[in-house]
Order: sequence, then structure tokens, then C-alpha cells
Amino acid sequence: MTDNSVAIAVLLALLEGSNFANAIRRCGRPCRIRLPNERESRAALVDAHLHSAPATLTFHAEGCKPWREKVDAVALSAFCPAADGRCRWVAIDLDGADHGQTGLADPIHSTRAIAERADAAGLTAGLLVTRSRRGRGRHVFLLLPEPTTLADAVMGVAALAAAAFKVTASDVVECGAEHAFRRVDRAIARPGDEGAVELLPRSTVKPPHGWPLTLPGAGAFAARGGGVIVDPFDDRPLQHESVPRCDREAWSRFVAEARASLSKRSPALAPRQTRRFANGTTRSRQPIDRIDSRTQAFLEGHVVEGARNLSAFAASANLLGCGVDVREAERLILAGAAACGLPEREAIAAFKSAEKAHARKQGCS
Repeated sequence: MTDNSVAIAVLLALLEGSNFANAIRRCGRPCRIRLPNERESRAALVDAHLHSAPATLTFHAEGCKPWREKVDAVALSAFCPAADGRCRWVAIDLDGADHGQTGLADPIHSTRAIAERADAAGLTAGLLVTRSRRGRGRHVFLLLPEPTTLADAVMGVAALAAAAFKVTASDVVECGAEHAFRRVDRAIARPGDEGAVELLPRSTVKPPHGWPLTLPGAGAFAARGGGVIVDPFDDRPLQHESVPRCDREAWSRFVAEARASLSKRSPALAPRQTRRFANGTTRSRQPIDRIDSRTQAFLEGHVVEGARNLSAFAASANLLGCGVDVREAERLILAGAAACGLPEREAIAAFKSAEKAHARKQGCS
């Protein structure tokens, strides 16, 4: 960044619309803090974040009264979406080997794959890439031209990740290249995998305060190489001259194309089709058209945390009971799990359990 005022402007843009952020306490654990309402005070706070300065913060932990606590170095994370439920940015958190065997073997390669797809979609102007706290992973931010709905944000970030995965898979087959999203354990990560490729926002069901991601430029992490803003293509340190912003038309077009593509691929999200017979009755043309509204809600990611496992099982049972092919039913359940933030292994377990129950029912009929 060319000067401190641009750096502050970037961080303020990532905090825009939010009443809270996360900060690292003296004990080393993150906790929610109340952000100042005044721009000058908020700017002073992000300046302290940039320079690893001490400050006294107001912490708000669940079940506790707010308290004031002095920290030796301010280190902030921003929430997505903001307090009004709308998103000013989306992000892809690429974890490295410091997260264990599930971490990505080469987050720099992963970042480049995402940046290339963003460039192809005309979204490069909104890219902001930074090293994670320990310097091994990468945080890929995409700052949006204006506040957008949570549904559009989920659609956009998922489509960007999916496009990057699709192209890198083609590179493996056609060019013999190393997969950009290969994990340390040699398995290939999937979009939304915890500890590898996490998407923000994660679903269309907003947690009370959103999902946090460390802000760029944290001086507290500089000793380990963390917080440094880098070029998304060559990973060299980069200085922005203004706040990155996506082109408005490019973003709108990208989300619209993603929605159109999803509706073509996923019959569960397409309008229901029914056939009217001579006697005036209607009957679904396909098994998927007979699923109930709760299953539809799960497939679209509209499930609150705490009910996701049960909803995955019920949706699996309903799909199989309606006659949906087993492989297609499992694919739909995994897609729904990704949309609502349910870990894949838990979704698979729920589906297998429903599959066994369905088999037993069939054997008794």
C-alpha cells in the first residue's frame, strides 16, 4: 500500500456495516469486540491493528457482561455478512500445511487458480489477497461493488471456487499438472472443506454475528509473515493505491450466470413441473418433483445450525422414498450440506443411515 490512509480505508471497507469484530485477547484467544460507531475512532482501531499497537477494547463474550481489557497488540477479524445481513465482501480461506494433513500442499497455486477465474469473469479489480496469521495459508477477499444479499454472496463465492476447481481438474487431465487444491495427505480438497478451502459466507443461514476472517495487514503476525498483502498471481508483496472493488456489471453478470447454471444442473432447485390429466388431477413427472418442502429447504441450505444433521437424514430418507436414484440423492444431499455448512463427513453419515433405513423398509414391504 502506498500510504497508511489507503491501508486504513481498505480495512474500514471490510468492516463497513458491522457493529462487531473479533480481536485476539491477551490469553491468545479470539473474542468478539464492540466496534466504535465514529469513523475516526474506528480508523484509530484499524491503525492499531496495522501497527500491532496496544489498546483497551470492549469485549462481548456469549453469556458474559461486556468488559474492558487491554491487549498488547490489536489483531482484528471482520465478520461476513455485516449487521444488516448484507455482504460487502466474500472470501475463500485457503489453509496451509500448518493446519495438518487436511491443509493444502500449495496455497499459492490454489490462490492463482482462483485469481485466474476471477480474471476471466472480469472481477480482478476486487481481489485482495493476504497471507494468513502463520504466513502459510492465503485469504482471498473479493470486495463487492455494493452491499449484496447473503444469497447472492453465497452463490458468487461458491461459483468462483467451483470454476477454479473445474479448470484445475482439466489441467491435471490435459497437461499432467499438479492439482491446485491437493491437500498435504494427497487427497483433493473440495470447495467448503474445513481446514482446506473454506468459503465465506458459508450458507444462506446467517449465524448471530456472521463468519469471521482475519483482516489484512496485522502487525501482530508480521514476525511469522502473516497479514502481508500479496499479488494474487505471483505472490509478491503488493501495494494497493485504492480500495479494491469489483466491477458492478461483471459481478451482477457472474452471479446471474451462476444461478442459471445451477438451475440447469440441479433439478432440486428448478421450478417444480407437474402434469395435469383429463380428470383434473396432477402428478409429478419426476421423483424429485415429489419431495416435500423441508427437503427442498435443506437442499437450498435453509437449515439452522443444530438441526442440520437431523435435516440431512430426513431429506435423505425423503429423496430415497420418492424414488430418486441413490447416487443422485447422495449428490443432492452433499450439495445441500455444503450450502448450509454441515461437514461432508456428517452429511455422508446421515445419508448412509437413511439409506440403510430405506433398505430395511423395502425388505419388509
